[in-house]
Amino acid sequence: MDISLLKKRIIASLFGAALLVLTANVITDKIFSDSSLTKNGGWDSNTINKNFLSDLNNFGLKSEWIKKANNKNANGVSSYFVELPKDLPIPVVLSEIYASFYSSDIKIKSLEKILGGKTDLEIYLQNSLKLTAEFNYDIEIKRDAGDLGIIVFGLEQLNDKDINAMIEFPQTFITILSPSKSSLKLIPVLIEHHKEYAVLINDKVSDLDYRLSSDFSAYRLKLIIRSIVGDFPGAVFFIIDDRSKLYSSSAGKIVFNEFAKRNIKLLTQSSLPQMLTATGSEEKSLFRSNVEKIHLGREKLISIRADDFNSLKPEIFSLIKVGYKFISPSVIIAANIGKK
Repeated sequence: MDISLLKKRIIASLFGAALLVLTANVITDKIFSDSSLTKNGGWDSNTINKNFLSDLNNFGLKSEWIKKANNKNANGVSSYFVELPKDLPIPVVLSEIYASFYSSDIKIKSLEKILGGKTDLEIYLQNSLKLTAEFNYDIEIKRDAGDLGIIVFGLEQLNDKDINAMIEFPQTFITILSPSKSSLKLIPVLIEHHKEYAVLINDKVSDLDYRLSSDFSAYRLKLIIRSIVGDFPGAVFFIIDDRSKLYSSSAGKIVFNEFAKRNIKLLTQSSLPQMLTATGSEEKSLFRSNVEKIHLGREKLISIRADDFNSLKPEIFSLIKVGYKFISPSVIIAANIGKK
């Protein structure tokens, strides 16, 4: 893979991850006005404290980053000092707090003391101050969350509505396409929405222009490979099913040689992670448990079916909130190829 192209993809992935963190919640103003809302609460000092700490926990903050004054002051006001990592904007955290205290009994005030930094928060219950917090950044702290690359199989099998919903999703992923005329129609839309794609070669390819068979002559195989590479020039990589008849036949060697001549490394499908096979709540739990094993400084690929993608969106946004970065799988794959 071209090194300059890889650098561009890494920069684009990091920029996209930073942008997505900023938009994970409703973007709020730097100085927040009083909230005057309509839903009754049933709040007291205890529930206000619990709710506040729960909001912070949603962002994966360690307990030592949240310091509480030893005792409430004479008026029963709880005071906190909260340190945030630089990748978690204070306005994003404040927007979560505002949303969770949606009640006519509660009023919230916040003021940015230092531009792009120290911010004070006050929470009132029926005009009586109950909680104060000072938010600031600490460049030395980081959340224990790594990088994840999502690989999606079967996009071309969805209906147009579901395809558009997936492609318009702001998070980066790679979709694996089977070479066909219907897949070709998806490419301009994928490019328009800055989504990457790869091409899978196996025995299931039905389009005659792209179907490779162990029964074909070397000449015919070479012509078809030329068509695949030429018609899918933006593919970040090509994959061959190493459990296919094509792979295990003498034609498989010709396929590998033809890609090698073009300086294209042909990946085997078994080198990619297997797709999650659970359904419903089990699938969400399995997806989350796989991601939560990725610690700071580590990276992992996860393969999912396109028709399961929408149901996993809430989990993806939840994981982004606690600090996980969703980056392009091509970056992870290229880095691993370089190590071999």
